[in-house]
Amino acid sequence: MSNIATMSINPLFLRHDLMIELGRLEMAIEGARSQAPSNASLDQLETRFAKINEALSRLPA
Repeated sequence: MSNIATMSINPLFLRHDLMIELGRLEMAIEGARSQAPSNASLDQLETRFAKINEALSRLPA
């Protein structure tokens, strides 16, 4: 188990995971917009999308 703690995170895998999460958030945002345009959960989804997008932009290419 100690080997797991010392392993570094591969930026390529992190980028992939963040891109998948962005896709999921896009679908959730579209669904929320179609149901109720002014929804509190829509704001939360958009905020999360922005934070993940910012984190993605900070990763090395």
